[in-house]
Amino acid sequence: MPIRSAALIFSTLSLLACESLRVIDIPSNNQNSRVNHLVIHFTSEDFTTSLEALTKPSSRPVSAHYLIPHTLDPTYSHASVRVYRLVEEHNRAWHAGKSQWFREQSLNDRSIGIELVNRSSCGPDQTESGQLYPLAEVCQFKPYPEAQIQALIKLMSGIVSRHPEITPLNIVGHADIAPDRKVDPGPLFPWQRLYEAGFGAWYLEHDLQFYRDLVERKPLSIAAAQAALLRIGYPIELSGVEDATSQRVVRAFQMRYRPKAYSGILDSETIAIALALLNRYRPMLLSEIAVPTHTN
Repeated sequence: MPIRSAALIFSTLSLLACESLRVIDIPSNNQNSRVNHLVIHFTSEDFTTSLEALTKPSSRPVSAHYLIPHTLDPTYSHASVRVYRLVEEHNRAWHAGKSQWFREQSLNDRSIGIELVNRSSCGPDQTESGQLYPLAEVCQFKPYPEAQIQALIKLMSGIVSRHPEITPLNIVGHADIAPDRKVDPGPLFPWQRLYEAGFGAWYLEHDLQFYRDLVERKPLSIAAAQAALLRIGYPIELSGVEDATSQRVVRAFQMRYRPKAYSGILDSETIAIALALLNRYRPMLLSEIAVPTHTN
């Protein structure tokens, strides 16, 4: 047999062998999803610009798993909200950048990112003295329409069912995981509404009252208050000083849990909310800052 014919027959048999290979699935109990965080953003741009930025090559490429339009956006042509999937959930999107939450860093590796079309925007927030300008002076925050939030809730329902490792505290905003450079989704984003729909963290009112009374009787030091935020997940240094870095973290926390007052200053209400959240979601960590747990 000619060498060329023998090689052809061998190649054909090899191909058939590969095609007939049977793979037997026996799911292991020793596994979990690579995804355990969900990060919410606003785009600061209209729909068309946002879609192009999240899908086209550029010198600074960005992406997200999902984009949810704003129905009143003049560049969006549909009457109802249609959710756009830009990256498959099992793939890594480039939406979080340098980020940290609790014991995780580089959240792109472990998260699903959702971008909401919203034209909120901010200018520089720091004075020459190192203090922060009030965000109300440097930002224009825009509300989120009801149809967009309803679409988000429906989308999140599917995501969380597919990735049960996404715990309430791991549903975060971009400002939560990168407070030194981001403020989205901003103080007008309805975090409490999402919690009432079953997604994300929120404090219990009776816990909050308990810690209000506790903080009034025995105020926490700045370092201890920073430690409480760190244990919730916020990337904050335990400096004991309310410098601009600390204020940005506190401001991100306040925009989420007390959106009517987000000065960045660690007042007693902010501290009480942080302790109430720890008590509900990570009570074992309260002892590390010498704070008692509260039970009914």
